[in-house]
Parts: sequence; C-alpha cells; structure tokens
Amino acid sequence: MGFDHKETEAVNRVMKSGVLSEYQGNWSENFYGGPEIQALEKEWADHFQANNAIACNSATSGLWMALNAIGLEPDNEVIVSPYTMTCSASLPLLFGAKPVFADIERDYFCIDPDDIIKKITDNTRAIIAVDLFGQPCNYDRLKEICLRYGLKLIVDAAQAPGATYNGYHTTNWGDIGVYSLNRHKHIHCGEGGMVVTGSGVLARKLRLSMNHAEAVINDLEDKGNHFAFTDKMVGMNLRMTELSAAIAREQLKKLDTILDRHRNDARYFDVKVREGCEHSYYRYAWTNKTIGELISTTTDRWNYKRGYIKPIFQMPLFRNLDYDQKQCPVVQEVNEKIVLAWHRVAP
Repeated sequence: MGFDHKETEAVNRVMKSGVLSEYQGNWSENFYGGPEIQALEKEWADHFQANNAIACNSATSGLWMALNAIGLEPDNEVIVSPYTMTCSASLPLLFGAKPVFADIERDYFCIDPDDIIKKITDNTRAIIAVDLFGQPCNYDRLKEICLRYGLKLIVDAAQAPGATYNGYHTTNWGDIGVYSLNRHKHIHCGEGGMVVTGSGVLARKLRLSMNHAEAVINDLEDKGNHFAFTDKMVGMNLRMTELSAAIAREQLKKLDTILDRHRNDARYFDVKVREGCEHSYYRYAWTNKTIGELISTTTDRWNYKRGYIKPIFQMPLFRNLDYDQKQCPVVQEVNEKIVLAWHRVAP
C-alpha cells in the first residue's frame, strides 16, 4: 500500500526527536535499539502471535541471522527450494555449508516434503521453507520431518505476511521465521526485515547476530555474565534505523486491509490454494493458463508475466558447483509453463 500522512507524521516524529538510531554494538541499555525499534518489535510480535520479534535491515539479513543462530557449520547441509530468491540457497555458502535442492510441488510451487526426505543425509542441519507467492508450505509434513531427523525449520515468509496454515501464521510453524519489508512486498519501509521465533535462546542468538555478537559477549563477560551457548558467535551490523521502524509501524497497521483486497481480488482468478490455508497473494500464479486467456477474462488492473526465475541450480554460481541439472524435474517443467499476475497499482 502506498504511503499517506501517517507515514509522513511518523517520519517527522523521528526527525524531531533527533534520534535516527539508538543502537550500540556493545552491552548497554541501547543494545536493543531506540523507541521506534522496540515498539515495532512488540507490535510485530503481537500481530503475528510470536514470542519474540527482532528487526533487521532486510529479509536476506534475517536469513543469515537465522543460519548463524542455529550454529550452521562447514560441511553442514541445508535443504532449500530451487525456485525462489537466490539468498535461500546462497547464504549457506557463507558458512562453508552446502545448499541441497529439493524439488517443488507441481500445484503449489512450494518445496516438496517427499523430495526433501530423499535429500536428507547425516550432514543435514536445517530446511529453509519458502511460502512462494504467498502460498503456505505443507507444514504438517515439514514439522514431522524435522522432528524425525532432528532438523531446524526456517520459514521464509518474505512474500507471505498474513498467510496461515491450519489457523496459525506460517512462521509459527518454524523454529525461526523471516519477513521482508522491501519496496515491492505487501508492506514496506524501503528496506527492512523482521525475524520471529518462539525460543528465547534463539531470540538472543538472533539479536546478537544482528548486532555485533562478539563485542556484546565480551562486554557481558567483563560484567560477570557468561553465556556458554553464545561465546563463539560472530555478529554483524544488520540493524534497522528508527526512521524505517517508524514507517514499518504504520505499514503494519495497513496489512490486514491490504490482505483483504488481495484475497477479494483472487475471485477473478482460480489460483489453487492448499486446504486449510490462507494465501496472501503476493503473486497470482498458474501453469494451466496463458497470458492471453487471463487478459481476456479480467480487467486491466494487473500486470502479467510468463516465467519467474530460472531454477537456482542453473545459475552460474551453482553451475560452477557441479549440481546435477536433472535433480529437480518438476521445477524445470513449472518454469517453462508458469504465468504470474500482480496488481498494476499498489492497493
């Protein structure tokens, strides 16, 4: 949704305060950021029924924080989708870990639990599940797999704020969930991300990952507080500004209205939705329609496109890592047929 006087007032409020960021990268009362950050985190946690919410500067940063928080190590493997934004697959490489691609579901375009099971090895550490286009993944199956094999589940809900599976926000099914607030998502503050978790231990690790873990832990130890489970952590500066947080707070208030419109507009289409789920319709997607058919049966309120992205393992970085180009046949079939529609003007 576009901005209005509410966002302008929020920006002016921050500018008049003179505090554009109140974070410090050491252990102090400002480790948790300024008043806008702290208010956004509380409001986000309340809205998405999460125990903990941590603001950061992008969903990509949020995914890096998640992998850092679970202690990903060299030679670990992370099972990922080949049909999404590349960061889900590229970020494990920064830890010396290996992304392992599992195929997608033909009808829903999300990662396929049946193929995940085939890809699990003794080195598998986690699954990153992406709610692609706003469609929830099969979380009953994913949770069962993670419990059976002792894996962490990271939910990438960048395209799916408000999407639910069996009555719960999709991020509540994971150990960690990540949302995006960049320019073309449902709501945005320019650039930004939010990370949620039900675990207090993971929340601490996420926050340390976002804000100079090694320096903060050093200060804590100097003050007599030692946390054995975090003393080897390294963090970055992945902090959100007070300006971005103030805008995000106003945008969050509009999310339900935006979702109502997206879901109402879905009546023009026949997108298949997983049973028991609420889709957030970041994009409307089909493999059994042509652009011509869609234009002839709808209004001019939408943009249309054939194709999404090429399967990630076909991209240069992963070609150079010698991935089997035939390992995920469904995604290659879908990529040749998929048609996407989205709102021409932001609702």
